[in-house]
Amino acid sequence: MGETVFRRISVVLASVCALVAVSGGAATAAPVGHTVLSAPSGPLPVGTTTLHLVDTGRPDPFQPGASRELMVSVFYPATEVDRYPRAHYISTELVPGLERSLGIDLPGVLTHSHRDAPARTGTTYPVVLYTPGAGVSRLLGTGLAEDLASRGYVVVTVDHTYEAGPAVEFPGGRIVRPAVAPNGFDPAIREKYIATRLLDIGFVLDSLTGLAAGTNPDAEQDPLPADLGRVLDLDKVGAVGHSSGGYTAVESMRLDRRIDAAVDLDGQLGVDEAFGRVVTEGVDRPTLVLTSAQIEQVGDANPSLDAFWQRATGWKRHLAIADSAHYDFTDLPALIPAVARPLASTYVGAIDPDRMATLVRTYVAALFDKFLRGHAGTALDRPVTEPELATIR
Repeated sequence: MGETVFRRISVVLASVCALVAVSGGAATAAPVGHTVLSAPSGPLPVGTTTLHLVDTGRPDPFQPGASRELMVSVFYPATEVDRYPRAHYISTELVPGLERSLGIDLPGVLTHSHRDAPARTGTTYPVVLYTPGAGVSRLLGTGLAEDLASRGYVVVTVDHTYEAGPAVEFPGGRIVRPAVAPNGFDPAIREKYIATRLLDIGFVLDSLTGLAAGTNPDAEQDPLPADLGRVLDLDKVGAVGHSSGGYTAVESMRLDRRIDAAVDLDGQLGVDEAFGRVVTEGVDRPTLVLTSAQIEQVGDANPSLDAFWQRATGWKRHLAIADSAHYDFTDLPALIPAVARPLASTYVGAIDPDRMATLVRTYVAALFDKFLRGHAGTALDRPVTEPELATIR
């Protein structure tokens, strides 16, 4: 989507998050202390933890003199979940810290995941990286991450520091807000964001490799959920992203042979008219593209996707979802109380949020089931029958 949308979405997200935090979802979303997200569809209970990762070998391009640091959330199949509290949606660090120090549960919007529950052993699980849209928090990918984890994946959602908004929350409640160039959210800084994201993804994979080898990658060395490192199958890795995150996911697959398949949710493969190298050079691994009716109408993704289809040699498919808008691929529709809907009418479509979540989750899981697990008979192996879906490419 264009520059104006990206500049305004942070304002919408800040307003929505404030309203949800104060009201717990208020009149039409959910009572205080309940989740507003659709329940995960898989059979496995879900655990979650957060990691503070510091790349000591890489200076942060937005903060001279400092090493690059990231916050990530890990969602995974879990056990003994009844002994562990549900994780808060909006605050991943400050509120849980207060709960631990006070010994009480604080009200708020919750996820379906249980904080720091032990990982479910007996097998290993493919790993999926989630990268959000430009200027957007990783939190808006929580519903998709929980669903994949419930189906038997370990999902790592990544905040790209100094880009993600309204802010990135670090341990102790330290808040880092986006860095924007003096001339605004222009193509130059967006190209810089993408270059930084690509290095972030490789660093996260390196950190997970260390975790699987028995080291604790967390900068504070906080205790990890039991057996988390033992359940990672890093021979089967996927990437999924929304908008600029979709571009990041596919471009990361071109750069890093560790990534075996990618999903692009409503993202053009480049910045404005500048195509990514994945477009100009192609890629030999599977790619699924899901687009909204809104982006199909605008048409700004078509040039890069047309060129990608000519050069990519791996399996590829492009489906569009009727009555949907750009941010229907995220948790935003489920989070919006009635009083905030006028603020977000540009970003969410007429499609029912639960139905949209079902479609996105079904096809994202199908791509990874098919190519990471080698399953036959997925939704991608059958003719499309859902009335909302159209095959574009």
